[in-house]
Amino acid sequence: MCRLLAHVSPAPVTTRDVIGERAAQEWQRLGRLHTDGWGTAWLDGEAVRRYRDPVRGLDNPDLTDALGDTPSRARLTHLRLATEGFASRVQNTHPFRVDDIVLAHNGSVTPFSRLREKVTDDELARVGGETDTAVVFALILRRHDAGEPLFDAVTATVTELRREFPTSALNLLVLSRHELIAVHANEGAPVPLELFEESGLGDDLPADHVDHYYQLSWRRSEDGSIAVTSSGLTGDGWNRMAPETAVRVDLAELTVDRRELHAYAVEPAA
Repeated sequence: MCRLLAHVSPAPVTTRDVIGERAAQEWQRLGRLHTDGWGTAWLDGEAVRRYRDPVRGLDNPDLTDALGDTPSRARLTHLRLATEGFASRVQNTHPFRVDDIVLAHNGSVTPFSRLREKVTDDELARVGGETDTAVVFALILRRHDAGEPLFDAVTATVTELRREFPTSALNLLVLSRHELIAVHANEGAPVPLELFEESGLGDDLPADHVDHYYQLSWRRSEDGSIAVTSSGLTGDGWNRMAPETAVRVDLAELTVDRRELHAYAVEPAA
């Protein structure tokens, strides 16, 4: 269970430029609950770069720099609240990366033992890590390697998993050299209230975390820049992403394709 943030823009800018100084600070403060590491990936020219740190991002100057000091046409950033049983180490820290594709996840898929049976040891080793997110990424890559466009591979995998694991939460951000994909799929997923209680934050719990923890929201700026975030940010201009939907943003044109996951027919991956 984690926090997600991304931006795409027509020219290199920082995430802080897109969402504003106050929102950038507010998002980093979500690290007071999501304490199990942070990571970021961004487009550097035609290459996708990544940085991960398994310590909390709340007061981490590198996270502050990532949000505000390194311009890019596309960046995603992740704060981790580890699913029980998965250690806080760099190999389990998001975003995961294979070649020029990176993935960050908010949610969980249980039971993990049944999910793990879906991939081989080699497929999981290619992704790295040992978490449910790593398995989900391996399943997406299996489809993509077989020739499916990345957006198709992502939505097909999520649709298949949501059918088999109906209480799963699969909010995803996927970034490549050509696109940013956001998935909002979590109807029926239980909110981790016990983790909120264990945090001891009380009245300092971030906004919307009890009622809308898995909500994804988006907004578009006048220059065409698009931002996507998990719940926890306040302020005007944010629009809630519809449940069980996915969007693809073309990084060259900043055009948006939207797909309803319920309506998407899917064949099981070979």
